[in-house]
Amino acid sequence: MLSKYVVVTLLIACTWINGNYAYRDNDLTVLVAAGKKECFYQSVKSGQSIDVEYQVIDGGELDIDFRISAPSAIAVVTEFRKNDGIHTIDPTEQGDYEVCFDNTFSRITSKTIFFEIIIDNNEGGMDEDDEAWKKFVASDETYGDKLATLEQSLDSIKSNNAKITQYQVMLRAFEAKDRNVVERNFMRINFWSLTNIVVMLSVFALQVFMVRNMFNDKQKVRT
Repeated sequence: MLSKYVVVTLLIACTWINGNYAYRDNDLTVLVAAGKKECFYQSVKSGQSIDVEYQVIDGGELDIDFRISAPSAIAVVTEFRKNDGIHTIDPTEQGDYEVCFDNTFSRITSKTIFFEIIIDNNEGGMDEDDEAWKKFVASDETYGDKLATLEQSLDSIKSNNAKITQYQVMLRAFEAKDRNVVERNFMRINFWSLTNIVVMLSVFALQVFMVRNMFNDKQKVRT
C-alpha cells in the first residue's frame, strides 16, 4: 500500500509539473516606431479570462495609445496617451483578441513598450488528471485524502509561483523604465551643464576682450 501511495504521489507531481496549467502568461518588449501601430493577437476560449498589463519604458513622454478589440472588431478597452495600464477582461466571445499599441500621434519619437498577457482558465486546468488519479485511489480513502491534500498544496505552490514570476517580470519592467528615465536625465544634465560652461567661458572671454579694448582706447587718447 505504501508503494501505491508513492507511485500515485509521483504521478500527481509529474502531472502538476508537465500538465496543462490553468495559468499561462506571455510577456514581450517591443519597439513601436514613430507614426506606426503594432498589434498582437491572443486566442481566448470559453471559460478563460485575459489580463493585459503594459507600460511605456522608453521614448518621448512615455505615452502610448492602447486598444483591445474582440474577435468581432468591437473595442473592449481604449486608452489615449497613457504611460501604463492593467486590464482584466472576461470575454463574451471566443476567438482571437487584438491588442494594439498606437504611436501614430508621434512623428519623431519611437516608444519601447513592455506588456504581459495572462490567460487564466477559470474552469481549472487539471480536471481530467484529477479524475484519473481519484479513480486510481478510490478504493483507499486514507491515501485518497492524503493525495487530495497533496494536490491542494501543489496547486497553492503553483499559484504562488506564478504570482511571484509575474511580480518579478513587472519589477524588471519598472527597473528598465526607471533606468531609461535616469539615463535620459543624466544625458540632459550633461548637455545643459556643458552648455552652461560654454556660455560662461564665452561671456568671460567677451568681458576680457572688452576690458582690454577699453585700456587700449585710453592709451591711444593719451598719445
